[in-house]
Amino acid sequence: MTRVCIVGAGAVGGYVGAHMAKAGVDVTLVDAWPEHVEAMRRDGLRVEGMDGAGAVHTAVRALHVGELQRCVREQPFDVAFIAVKSYDTRWATELVLPYLAPTACLVSLQNGIHEDVIASVAGFGRVLGVSVSALAAELVAPGRIVRNSPLGDEKKAGMRVGEMHGQVTPRAQLLAALLAHGDSCKLTSNLWGERWSKLTINAMRNGVCALTGLTGRQRDLDEVARDLTVRLGSSCIRVGRALGLALEPVGGLDLEVLARAEEDRAAYDAITQQIMAVAYSRSDAQRPSMGQDIQKGRRTETEAINGLVARRGEEVGVDVRLHRRVNGVIGRIERGEAVPSPSHLAQILA
Repeated sequence: MTRVCIVGAGAVGGYVGAHMAKAGVDVTLVDAWPEHVEAMRRDGLRVEGMDGAGAVHTAVRALHVGELQRCVREQPFDVAFIAVKSYDTRWATELVLPYLAPTACLVSLQNGIHEDVIASVAGFGRVLGVSVSALAAELVAPGRIVRNSPLGDEKKAGMRVGEMHGQVTPRAQLLAALLAHGDSCKLTSNLWGERWSKLTINAMRNGVCALTGLTGRQRDLDEVARDLTVRLGSSCIRVGRALGLALEPVGGLDLEVLARAEEDRAAYDAITQQIMAVAYSRSDAQRPSMGQDIQKGRRTETEAINGLVARRGEEVGVDVRLHRRVNGVIGRIERGEAVPSPSHLAQILA
């Protein structure tokens, strides 16, 4: 049987791990939040879903970060999913690496693009990535995760997994089968395009919720906030194209239309309709991960999302001032120099 370790049992890692455990996969969840680990040990891991979709309550094997060392006496893991925050990627990879089989692979199950960081520790030949296309969830309490989006389907897969070199391999097929216990999962031969496409969705949505304090639906229903999301998404696509990436449909949005939205009124109106349709498919309380972090007083992943787009855009000569401004405002809020408010929108769009 394939042995799986998930480092980071938060919203996405915990969701995937719970479904694997329920399906009988030999999976170990490792997390740094003591109360969460203890709750999982005592009561199992509970996932609630929209209208029951994706719901599960199951016993799981959960370890504190400092307890992973006990696995030295066990059979090594065959797969390690890295599902921690972007800024924790390197140490999480270093933590699990000694407990992996020589042929084991490591898989980024994160926001942002971190395969290169994992590969710098473990080697490029061992690393794959997952684009979490249609799964939105929140760790709302120790041992309790809420899914805030519908399950994926044939048209819109919940997740896409692929090799960095783009080939379809047996291990990629194995990973797709493991992930499919929790949601639809497809193989991709275009991991980097998938990654940048999902980054576009995060870069246009997450930061706006974080700096305004709005939920996902409130953001999309607010005309000024929605305008900023369109402009952020359009510029992110231009950066991806300048980098030579082939972008893929994601998040219920047509990225080709989004790319034209800043200069083409018909495209702007069309993408607005798509955004509104997605807004009404989400739960009222859905809040992207960066907004959750701000609400809970935690460090955000802004440097790996809007900050990354700003850095890459400046390298290839694309106007990314809005991403730089969003990143700067979120940084101020993180440091306690400002508070989330829709009033930041005017400053950013000025």
